Amino acid sequence: MSEIWILLLLLLTAALPVIFVFCWFSFKKSPVTLPYFLVSLAAGVLSLLVAAILQNLIPVLGWNGQSRPFLIFFNVFFRIAFTEELSRIIIFIPLFWVIKSRIDADLSFFAAVGLVAGLGFAMLENAFYGLADINLSLLRAFTAAPLHAACAIRVAVAVFFLTRYPVKTIFLFVFAVLIHGAYNMTIITPGLPSVLSILIGFTALFSSLPFLKAVEKVGA
Repeated sequence: MSEIWILLLLLLTAALPVIFVFCWFSFKKSPVTLPYFLVSLAAGVLSLLVAAILQNLIPVLGWNGQSRPFLIFFNVFFRIAFTEELSRIIIFIPLFWVIKSRIDADLSFFAAVGLVAGLGFAMLENAFYGLADINLSLLRAFTAAPLHAACAIRVAVAVFFLTRYPVKTIFLFVFAVLIHGAYNMTIITPGLPSVLSILIGFTALFSSLPFLKAVEKVGA
């Protein structure tokens, strides 16, 4: 198979969750129309770039082969999980400000934007992983995509409540970081079954879906 076909297959595999959600939104006649869907995807891609910049500013501890628990915890929960969730906040704040100035959106709308942005993040990340191993890209489409979608929904809701309920904002953000870190631990820990990462990803996703039905208004 030529490199072009491999690249196209790779991109298609990484985009499968995005295509599924777009079809779901279209069937449900979601207020997240195509323009907002594409903007949300772009926000997810941009947040990945911001996360990469933040992670490059933080040194990888234990580079000399040390594997002490603190070093593992630092790299997994702070350098990776925390920076990736923080990158979503950095992108969501200006994005949501623009959306609020244009439409009277409720909580479910912003949760849906978070869902799509999380999938955009995962799509690009999975494509990069697939450059090394296309089978890994397919696996991550069913594990990392739900995980990033679930965390991005929570972070989107956290930004929604930022000015009114700061405690709730902090709780949702910390919870997203902990979920993300726990998922990463299952990926890097030898001997743990891969089904565990699948369970974490889908459990986190399903538990965040009620936010997509919330009706609280921005100004409520």
